[in-house]
Amino acid sequence: MRKLIVLFCFVFPFYVFSQQSLNMNLIGSLPYSQGTNDIWGYSDGIYEYALVGTQTGFSVVDITCPDSPVEKFFIQGSNSIWRDIKTWQKYAYVTTEAEDGLLIVDLSDLSGDTYVYIQSFFTTSHNIYIDENGFAYIFGADTGNGGAIILDLNNDPMNPTQVGIFDDYYLHDGMVRGDTLWGSAVYEGVFAIINVTDKSNPAIMSSYPTSCSFTHNAWISDDNNYLFTTDEQAGCYVGAYDVSDIYNISEIDLIQEWTGQGNIVPHNTHVLGDYLVTSYYTSGITIIDKSNPYQLVEVAYYDTSFQYDDDPSLMEGCWGAYPYLPSGLMLATDRQEGLFILHSPYVTTTPLSNFIDIDCIYGCTDSSAFNYDDIAIVDDNSCCFI
Repeated sequence: MRKLIVLFCFVFPFYVFSQQSLNMNLIGSLPYSQGTNDIWGYSDGIYEYALVGTQTGFSVVDITCPDSPVEKFFIQGSNSIWRDIKTWQKYAYVTTEAEDGLLIVDLSDLSGDTYVYIQSFFTTSHNIYIDENGFAYIFGADTGNGGAIILDLNNDPMNPTQVGIFDDYYLHDGMVRGDTLWGSAVYEGVFAIINVTDKSNPAIMSSYPTSCSFTHNAWISDDNNYLFTTDEQAGCYVGAYDVSDIYNISEIDLIQEWTGQGNIVPHNTHVLGDYLVTSYYTSGITIIDKSNPYQLVEVAYYDTSFQYDDDPSLMEGCWGAYPYLPSGLMLATDRQEGLFILHSPYVTTTPLSNFIDIDCIYGCTDSSAFNYDDIAIVDDNSCCFI
């Protein structure tokens, strides 16, 4: 079924600088003159951070006071429109299609001085995923066909070891749960279901074509029964597939975004409980209710990219979305507009008012500094040490 459905429950559309939204509010933002790409999030248990890929490097932003984000540090990298970021424990791992290899950053050091670039396994790559067991999967690298290089992060997170490689064909992206890699084989036009129990010998178990034969990303449901995908082409869809029997897969629904124009490009979708949070290029970030995967319903959106209303089919605007912060806030990156911090009642039950006009006190929060401020909530990089 191909459709566009928007559910108008607790509707409060509003406009900010011509930006349209439904059931989603802007809390804060941070522009980047060099342009952004991917986004991920991190919490140390007290503070929350946005991990922002930019065209020229990697940016860490304190969003504990979400209406007043503060960049903590920036690590310079080679120029590229492609960066991807994931975390394991207190470390961030950053890939790029520039020839930087793998950037590994210790996020416990907010000076930004504890990091390393590693080129032992590859120099360029498109994407990364890290599973719950501490294995990183590097997709689209300049090794073999560009399938998935598998790295073990457990013994030394800043000095991983290679334990395997899938190289049957190029994978653009993927996600892993347990012993299964759900790979997005964009040029094959399929999602591949790969057994990675033996990391040294990954094996394809099954595959299935997506609606536009340009499988860009895939994310599995919490019960492992349904897979949700995007095809990165104008006029394509967020798709739902019944994969409860991987040898008898069926496409069960397709949906487009809120504008109704029919030619917008979907980028990446992520499963969050009963919802899909999707970066949708020129129509911004969207939320789809997938509680009935046979009847997908769009319930919220925020347009980060109103300047492309006259040419919506471009791959400009909202590149990434991250919905997994402990606070329930969402992050989005827009290639031209920078970082967005957003709230939706579909993602968190914490009221919007709790995130607005927080009494944030800036100062030195390091107790070992001689100018330590015991009432400061957000560190402003002013700490001085003897």
